[in-house]
Amino acid sequence: MKRCLVPFLLISFSLFIGYHTLNIWRGFVLSISGTSREDLFEAIRLTPDNPDPFYRLGVLYQWSLLQTDLEKSERYLRKAIERNPLEQEYWLALARVYQRTGNSVAMGCALENALRVFPAGYQGRWVTGNLFLQQGASEKAFSHFSYLLSHYPGQSSAIYDLLVGMTHDTELILNRIVPENPSSLSQYITYLYEIGDNASAKKAWDKKVSLRYPRDRAETLRHIDFLISQGELMEAFKVWKARLREEGLSVPANENLITNGGFEKEKILGGGFDWRIGTAAGATISRDHARAFEGKSALRIAFDGKENVDFYHVSQFVPLKPSTDYMLRASMKTEGITTRSGVRMEVVGVGASFHGASESLTGDNNWKELTIVFRTPPLTRGGMVRVRRERTDKFDRFIAGTVWLDNVRLYETQ
Repeated sequence: MKRCLVPFLLISFSLFIGYHTLNIWRGFVLSISGTSREDLFEAIRLTPDNPDPFYRLGVLYQWSLLQTDLEKSERYLRKAIERNPLEQEYWLALARVYQRTGNSVAMGCALENALRVFPAGYQGRWVTGNLFLQQGASEKAFSHFSYLLSHYPGQSSAIYDLLVGMTHDTELILNRIVPENPSSLSQYITYLYEIGDNASAKKAWDKKVSLRYPRDRAETLRHIDFLISQGELMEAFKVWKARLREEGLSVPANENLITNGGFEKEKILGGGFDWRIGTAAGATISRDHARAFEGKSALRIAFDGKENVDFYHVSQFVPLKPSTDYMLRASMKTEGITTRSGVRMEVVGVGASFHGASESLTGDNNWKELTIVFRTPPLTRGGMVRVRRERTDKFDRFIAGTVWLDNVRLYETQ
């Protein structure tokens, strides 16, 4: 007997939890625990004009696992409404009864009355949209979700989770539900970033551009970095160049794909296809205005001799075409670089693996041009140019000394 009872209890508990979770998704949380049917009948007897016991009985008969009776639920909910027709939740509960019984006309009337009571409230719009979606009346549902996105932007992620789960159509959501205002479009683009939907994020971005809504620098860089993270470097570079034009800045051309190759500015826009300067234990990175190869500045990297540095902390993404020949040139100067593992320039591939490296400099070197000649593979999506020093297992491994970098150029060759 005990062997049969334990599985039964486990199954019953699982069903209850699943049933309760479904009710929450439908926009309702069961909150009458501790109130029995008998207690509610007694409350009605003592206070017959009080709508609350009628409402609670209606809810009990609607959702109770062991006492479901939709006819009784409808009857008691109507009695609650007779006593107080201005309580929105009474109308919403009645609409749920009609939705479950398949009476779409009555459901629509109940929802209409619920919204008349409180048209601007979140709960009424949320439940109405949900019930219409469950009924298959998508067109009726969309306007309510669009209203919520406009007036309750803090709930946008939950709304998009529901819509994507129900429709599986992010383009339909963009064109039919997302309000056409800058804030709502930005929130939808951010949501698409979070779920990693690259294609839909690009469409949403293109729509915002086509509507000529303003886009601040941070928003644009976030979109560029998202495209880079998805391996779409050529698409990201188009957005980058468009932003440079908007701000009246010079645009990289085929004769040099490197941005700020002379380090004349600390940054151009920051992020995107700017230099990415990280931090590394044992190394200090700064701009030097006294030791430039040309112009007024160079990049300075000083190693303190206390670390076996694995250095890759100066880098820049670059757009590269597939099956194309390129040349990278950079001017580098060194003073007192110790260890046999010196400093060099590297190019690595994005999308299709390839690697190119210049000679490695150690000791003292006056300004010297480092060169990498390479051809991209057919499936390349772009690459990264970086300054590199590899960690070494040699006894003399703690690197000291200073490196200067200037005049970095990358271009196609015939």
